[in-house]
Amino acid sequence: MNLICKQALILLALASGIPPSAVAAPGDSPVRRYVAEAVATEGGGSDNACLAMAVSLAFDADRIYVADAQDCAVKIFTKTGRFQAAIGRKGGGPGEFSFPSGVALLGGRIFVADKFNHRVQVLEASGRCLRSFGMPFAPDKVFVLSADRILVTSNGTGRSATEKLLHLFNGKGDLLREEMPALFSGDPVLDAFRNMFLVSPGPAGDFFVVFKSRERFVLHYGRDAALLGRIPVDGRYAAKSLPLPVRGGRKEVEAFCWDSAYDRGRFYLLAPAFTGEGDLGPGDQVFVFDAAGRLEARIDLPVRVTRLAVDGERIYAVDRTSDLRIFRIVP
Repeated sequence: MNLICKQALILLALASGIPPSAVAAPGDSPVRRYVAEAVATEGGGSDNACLAMAVSLAFDADRIYVADAQDCAVKIFTKTGRFQAAIGRKGGGPGEFSFPSGVALLGGRIFVADKFNHRVQVLEASGRCLRSFGMPFAPDKVFVLSADRILVTSNGTGRSATEKLLHLFNGKGDLLREEMPALFSGDPVLDAFRNMFLVSPGPAGDFFVVFKSRERFVLHYGRDAALLGRIPVDGRYAAKSLPLPVRGGRKEVEAFCWDSAYDRGRFYLLAPAFTGEGDLGPGDQVFVFDAAGRLEARIDLPVRVTRLAVDGERIYAVDRTSDLRIFRIVP
């Protein structure tokens, strides 16, 4: 693009109130628009089917697994939304949980980040605990990259400038590597907000990291948790500015993403939205990017959702009332 074209685009952006980075450049492909239609589900049929605080989703060929932190259980549904079982209960013994905050699957086994018990448990589909391994921090999410690579994330506590947020273990629970230093400024409010991030496993034991506010990149890590590259996100995807109370006043930070997913070579970012009170919350728009970070499409959901997972033309999600929702993407 020549200099005159660039200047014209910037002037147009300023006149219309749109950030210059959000204006499509000549040659950018148009952004397609889709809607997500709600798919009729088979219903719960049990009090155990109700989700009190759904914080993590995973699925396999036949089922959806939801970590319910408040009920201290993993709820299992068919892909048509019919409730099948709830495994686990509150406690510290095998097969019991204290705030299960993450769930992942491999080979018919269920991996659960048992947050306040400071461990990851590996369960059969029946809920019987096969093994567990403890850790010196409270695990937030768990991702099984392969049979011998288990990625566990933690929340930044703001207590140390040497804290790491990614922790890679082998199948026996031995720590192999720690990566991604937490932001440390000494202000716990700012640090907590800017250390929030999301992980999506890739197709070859690799994984992707998106910070919820810190930067406009998707970080690509290999199966050994080595950083492979940084994918810039298309400037047409706009973040939301949010004032935070920090030491000495207020600071504007950009809320970039509420939740994310990766499926078939594409990234799906759930954009945050403003609430009626002026705060930011989960939104009802999902933006789709290709492997190079170029914006391809926008999907409009019928409701705001807090969590999502993508499987082809299907989106499995949890809405703001903690109901499991299933959508079909249509043009």
